[in-house]
Amino acid sequence: MSADYTMFDYRPGNKIIDGEGGSKRLVNGVEIWDYGDPAHRYRIMGMLRVSDYDHPYVNTTLLYTISQQVKHLGGNAAILLSVNGGMRRAVDGMAWHERLGYPEDDGYRVIRALVVQYLPDQTAPTTAPAVKGVR
Repeated sequence: MSADYTMFDYRPGNKIIDGEGGSKRLVNGVEIWDYGDPAHRYRIMGMLRVSDYDHPYVNTTLLYTISQQVKHLGGNAAILLSVNGGMRRAVDGMAWHERLGYPEDDGYRVIRALVVQYLPDQTAPTTAPAVKGVR
């Protein structure tokens, strides 16, 4: 099973954001931020809209598809935008399983995520060491 996706441009794509942190999970080697944003300097490359038929593994396929597209686009992470309408249910009284996205009329679940690229941290400008003259 594979999810469908659509990529949208983000304007202005050159805006640099200093993230504050939050909670994340690692999917297929890509950071997926489900609360807050990366604790890095980053820029937004675009927005993904990912959908899949509502089946027991929809959470896994949606997040995996997001991670694949982040890698394909040269990004480092994704920030989940729409997890509204998701359901949480208890299993065995101990574990919680999340259902991301929101239901559509045609039986699909949809999730939106920003694709981000990490930027080097800014450092204070340093002065070159003094050069001793040769006599």
